[in-house]
Amino acid sequence: MSIVVDIGNSRIKVAQFKDQELLNVLFLKEDEVLSSLEKLHFKNGIISNVGNKKLCQKILRTFPDFVLMSHNLNFPVVLKYNSVLSLGHDRIANAVGAHASFPDKNNLVIDVGTCITYDFLNNSNEYLGGGISPGFNLRMKALNSFTENLPVVNFKIKSIPLIGTNTIESIESGVVNGTINEIIQNISAYEQLHPEINVILTGGDTTFIKSIVSTKKNSIFADENLTLKGLYAVLKHNA
Repeated sequence: MSIVVDIGNSRIKVAQFKDQELLNVLFLKEDEVLSSLEKLHFKNGIISNVGNKKLCQKILRTFPDFVLMSHNLNFPVVLKYNSVLSLGHDRIANAVGAHASFPDKNNLVIDVGTCITYDFLNNSNEYLGGGISPGFNLRMKALNSFTENLPVVNFKIKSIPLIGTNTIESIESGVVNGTINEIIQNISAYEQLHPEINVILTGGDTTFIKSIVSTKKNSIFADENLTLKGLYAVLKHNA
């Protein structure tokens, strides 16, 4: 049994793997992580941290055999990013996860979460980079934070009519439809550069995004756990 701990910007995930298979994913609060890990029986593990350095250090002190995700590990892909030290561990994991699913192929990974990241891996298994933009809720919060009169809008991601009939609906329309169109346009741009390309959607809003984007584009796959699978592949590559 192997364990993957992914400490993100907004949530903490603990995944169990056995013989390449993802068995279970736990969504935990910070004060639940150590006690939950102590109850699990595992041979090795890896931890990726982008959101909580203090918790990461506690886990490594308690489980010193854990591998800490870093740019210094060995990867099955070549990182050709110009500023590797600033490259997010989640983006590396997504590239490795895409490689594990579709080796020797052009792959575009779109991770829809707090931020939306676009990561491109070419058919020579070289990670070249991509893009970063605000996610749905981040855009909502920005409208409130940087204006005088626009309210905070908290909602679950869903299909929104194009024409909003009040301020709340107008914010929802602008953010949701604008973001969807951004994703569709970026997919089209990558397809023009590389006609033979796999598009892999991942992140918390994967199901919603695929339900809309797939009606307009082909060769699109959804894997909400791609980051976790990529981290597990990194662990196996460094075991």
